[in-house]
Amino acid sequence: MWSVKAISMTLCLGAMSVSATARVVCPASVVDVGTRHALINASLFDGPPEQEADLVPEPAGRVDRWNLDGVDPYLVCKYKNTAKTITLHAPTQKVCEAGNKPFQAYCR
Repeated sequence: MWSVKAISMTLCLGAMSVSATARVVCPASVVDVGTRHALINASLFDGPPEQEADLVPEPAGRVDRWNLDGVDPYLVCKYKNTAKTITLHAPTQKVCEAGNKPFQAYCR
């Protein structure tokens, strides 16, 4: 028979493994002043974007790719016809990619 403590521990460990492998993804669109704007570009920074450590991607076919070894990655999602951006911190991820049609940006 499983104890409540054993079940709780199993659920916690399962949740931790899922969150460690979950992708960090730019939303496909954002609403600003009642208008929906599509994702058109993304940048990756080593540290918070205000520190201006913009990383240069490696072209990989239809996508740009960043290897995250030794990097504290911040993915900045950029949208068409708006200055609004979304910044996502991705400290547990190994690689980020941006590109394709429609445009996508994510870290995994």
